[in-house]
Amino acid sequence: MPKSEPPPLPEAFIARNTVEISKELLPNAPVVATLKLGTRVEIAGRRRRFVKVRTTSGVEGWTQDSKLITPDIRDLMQQLRDQTATDPAQGTVHALQTLNVHLEPQRWSPTIYQLQEDEGAQLLRHQVNQRLPNPPEPGKPPPSPTSLDDWYLLRLSNGQPGWVLTTGVYSGVPDEVKQYAERRRVISYFPLGEVEDRSGNPKKTWLWTQIGRSKQQHDFDLYRVFMWSRTRGVYQTIGIERGLTGYLPVVFHPKLETKLGTGPGFSITVERKGERTSRTYVLIKYRVYRVGEEPAPPPAASIRLTREVKKMEPPPTMLERVLNWWKKRSAV
Repeated sequence: MPKSEPPPLPEAFIARNTVEISKELLPNAPVVATLKLGTRVEIAGRRRRFVKVRTTSGVEGWTQDSKLITPDIRDLMQQLRDQTATDPAQGTVHALQTLNVHLEPQRWSPTIYQLQEDEGAQLLRHQVNQRLPNPPEPGKPPPSPTSLDDWYLLRLSNGQPGWVLTTGVYSGVPDEVKQYAERRRVISYFPLGEVEDRSGNPKKTWLWTQIGRSKQQHDFDLYRVFMWSRTRGVYQTIGIERGLTGYLPVVFHPKLETKLGTGPGFSITVERKGERTSRTYVLIKYRVYRVGEEPAPPPAASIRLTREVKKMEPPPTMLERVLNWWKKRSAV
């Protein structure tokens, strides 16, 4: 009788920029291939936290299972990408050191990527979450939280969003204005235009938002605009507002026409006495003016990843096992 085809091997995908696979599980084993982010592989074997993978070209090698993601995780990543596709970037942050990027804002959530030291990504959202010691189990009450964690949602260079702890990144705001941060965390930042210094070199005008304390449910409590002073040769504050209960996103307007004139502008969402409003500002020459306030648009929908509930087949009865055994024996 013709031999039946072997069942397909489980598949996975590379979850790092590059992953080297080794011929054997030995410290100095030769590297047989270097695989790029997103490469599909088959799982041909497993030993503890290591897996033997097989590429589409038939090359086999060993790597850590933490460097792979399953098709189910990949589907959830696509959901996250779809739900945040229209989120505007709020500036760039960089990893202080090698940093895990998670699927969800929990420390035990699967790692879908790893930022390398100083690698940058766009900031999209901020969220404070209760820290749960382990994942909730279906049909059981959720575990009691142990603390709070501050998270950023980032858009990586390949377009994939993911969550990181805020303590693992620093703002990409330029060093020439970063010195004015006054030990407050810079959240978002935008260039509003530029002026020339005495030598004719361009100097950007910067808007940023900041917060003084971590683990706050709102995103920022201050906005500030810096412009280069040609006479003093330093950056000076030309607009500032403190004591805000502000929420991302900040919206940049390249050209805003107002009764006071036309110039670059921005809008921020603030909350006061339980009501959120959108305040709009314009930069004209060397001053920032508030030119409007209206009810804020509804906040972005919360991200919800839907896991497919797979129907579990009941285990075979003893009679079914005997019949299956007899069928296999008869086919030999």
